[in-house]
Amino acid sequence: MSLIFFRRSTTVLLLLQTLTAAVAGENSNHDIESTQELLPLSWEELTELDVSSLARQNQSVKNSPAAAFVITSEDIRRAGVTSLPELLRMVPGMNVAKINAWNWAVSARGFNDLYANKLQVMIDGRSIYDPLVSGVYWGQQNPALPDIERIEVLRGPSGSLWGANAVNGTINIVTRSAKDTQGGLLYGGGGSEERGFGGVRYGGKLSDSTFLRGTLNTLHRDASIDMTGNQDTQDNGNTQTGNFRLDSQLSDHDTLMVEGNVSRYRLHGHFIGISSPTPPLWQQNDFGRDGVTGSLQTNWKHHTDSGHHTDLNLSFTQTNWQLAMNDMSRSHYVLDFQHSLPDYGSQHLLWGLNYQVITDNFDNSLTLGFVPNEFTQHNIGVFLQDQIDLTDDLTLTLGNRVEHFTYTGWETEPNARLMWTPNKQHNFWASVSRAVVLPNRAQHSIRLFKPIPGTNPYQFFEAAANPDMKTENLLAYELGWRWQVAHNLDIDTALFYNIYDRMQGTIFNGNLRSDTNFGQIREATVGNYRQVKSYGLETAVNYRVNHDWRLQASYSANQFEVNYDVNSPWFRDELNEPHSNPQHTLSLRSLFNLTPDIELDTWGRFVDSIIVDRSTTVPAYFAMDVRLGWHPHKDLELSFSAQNLLDKQHPEFSDLLYIPVASQIQRGYLAQISWHF
Repeated sequence: MSLIFFRRSTTVLLLLQTLTAAVAGENSNHDIESTQELLPLSWEELTELDVSSLARQNQSVKNSPAAAFVITSEDIRRAGVTSLPELLRMVPGMNVAKINAWNWAVSARGFNDLYANKLQVMIDGRSIYDPLVSGVYWGQQNPALPDIERIEVLRGPSGSLWGANAVNGTINIVTRSAKDTQGGLLYGGGGSEERGFGGVRYGGKLSDSTFLRGTLNTLHRDASIDMTGNQDTQDNGNTQTGNFRLDSQLSDHDTLMVEGNVSRYRLHGHFIGISSPTPPLWQQNDFGRDGVTGSLQTNWKHHTDSGHHTDLNLSFTQTNWQLAMNDMSRSHYVLDFQHSLPDYGSQHLLWGLNYQVITDNFDNSLTLGFVPNEFTQHNIGVFLQDQIDLTDDLTLTLGNRVEHFTYTGWETEPNARLMWTPNKQHNFWASVSRAVVLPNRAQHSIRLFKPIPGTNPYQFFEAAANPDMKTENLLAYELGWRWQVAHNLDIDTALFYNIYDRMQGTIFNGNLRSDTNFGQIREATVGNYRQVKSYGLETAVNYRVNHDWRLQASYSANQFEVNYDVNSPWFRDELNEPHSNPQHTLSLRSLFNLTPDIELDTWGRFVDSIIVDRSTTVPAYFAMDVRLGWHPHKDLELSFSAQNLLDKQHPEFSDLLYIPVASQIQRGYLAQISWHF
């Protein structure tokens, strides 16, 4: 299996490199003009973009000793989509699968799941992962896409700077400053799946140094279709979001940003179901999730004339939601501080600390509950990073983070990265890192009572919490190579080998109890039962054909080896990782300006097959999206998009334990309009 995997991966990589080298040779004498408004960025501009997520300070993509990728505002505008996960499909190494209208499985380098727990996601440095499951509820995250400046994506661990759960990747969604969004923007549209969406934004100048922006947006989404293709799965819904941002230049050395956000969502769809002591004992429901999330964040930056900086970020997030069988209220307070020390010779030191307080309260039921129903976590971390210029073309970065968690006590996350730049055409980097996945509130406190999926008549189980759950550990080895083949062509390749220890798994622990209504009830417990190894390849090719045409291709390959006790009574598939992650994915995007006013963008994707559990297989699929954009005026844009054109519908993922009705993703059409005033 491993030999076949590497043969396929190497073959695809060689084909990509051969093709791009040949194309570069054909165009080596063609001078590309500088970019203009509404045109894709050149290679030089793309690689000079700042990526602050790895070093916690501005650093260009080409100088980052990590697998870095930036989704620009131009990429966002021309993608023709309305959600964050859809944008992440263009990143090599990212696993993105739509479960139904509002739920997504999003991860990096495998381990994809509804509650994928190895990906740190932030908006302007404020984490949006949910401490209940250590994942992201993507259906609740619907910012106005025109407000996003860029999305920085780092595959691989960065726990030494960002802490627990920054294991397989880190995403930072950077929004535009209020100064850069002056005036008004009105946009909206609708189609077959996105029934209606729109927003209004206005930015004003309070003084010569202070700017304010406000945005309101809404989204109404149609239900997806079931596996028979004959009826919908009642997962329609809507969400409304209000946002403001204030940016002020307090002095020559100090800036202040204050941002507030409130999101109201009513997301229907089958979720868990309801257990009852009276017949029918268990029934599906399409209540979904009804909730409100609000956040307030302030960021103060101080920069000296010598280039050193101090950053202080304070944030508060309040989340309240209701399910058919459970209510939750949670308050999350975060203090994040960092400071760069004066340079000492060739060494550049950066240190910082983070303190979090998380308080939650649950209204328990027979189906779903948490013990205790009220709990407070206090987590604190301190990090230090030293960037050492060994020579003019060789840089070593050493870092470590020490954290104390309420659940597990002390943890350490060291990191070492080496960057070699022999010339302007080549960058080589290597890294060794350790990162941890923090046990979450659910693993320590959950009580879930429902039928075992696939049983008929129903056989009930009770998922018991494990207060002794430990962190999952990752030891990661990475190699990377960036090659600027020509002034208009580059290839970015990364190899990785990951060793995961104390991986979570769920087994039936042997406890049985009899109940008059439910019969024999089995007890299942989550624990640190397994070891997993993975290795893979990721490559991205960016080719600027000419002034009006840009091509972007990516290929990812991933393979898993799992060590587990074959004699244990596993609740779910004990070989989940090798089955539920596509071994091969391929993406090809074309952004083409037919005329100065008309754009034609196409996007083709291949995703390999997956086996979600012993009885559910998701076949491999090809998808094709097309977007046509027209600018009749510099302030007016009209576009029409078509998604998933190659088939009427297809499944992308399934999780019958939590979402008992599987969905298929349908072909969709979308018309949009935006007007700047």
